[in-house]
Amino acid sequence: MQRGVDEFKRAIRNNHPLALLMLDVDEFKKVNDTYGHEVGDTTLHQFAAPLNAVLREIDILGRLGGEEFAVLLPNTSLEDAFVLAERIRQTIANTTFEELREALSITTSIGVTALYKNMTGIDDMLRNADTAMYQAKNGGRNRVMKFIKD
Repeated sequence: MQRGVDEFKRAIRNNHPLALLMLDVDEFKKVNDTYGHEVGDTTLHQFAAPLNAVLREIDILGRLGGEEFAVLLPNTSLEDAFVLAERIRQTIANTTFEELREALSITTSIGVTALYKNMTGIDDMLRNADTAMYQAKNGGRNRVMKFIKD
């Protein structure tokens, strides 16, 4: 979180774009209920590997809790973040998770937001990305949604 706060301040100070992705593993409860919490924990670790494979060195990946992750994308526009989020979504959907049998596949719902004027901190971005992520989940899961400021 501290790195996110620092990057937010840097983007404001330098007038640089900043984007944020919020990811949630779809129907993760099924993994825990079917295979147990130990396999669920292993699956979360495996979930992060393909994320790291597509992220840049300057991007900041963090687990927010449970099965939610956030990715802060310095110097990235909303549209570029959306393209990356879609690539992540497809990568996760096409990844074989070693601990799981074929019956359960892993997908992710992703909310995307950008730094807008009048935001006061990283929490504003997290709130907007969370809103978009829940729109993705409510829209059928395994999709990416953008938060568009009115």
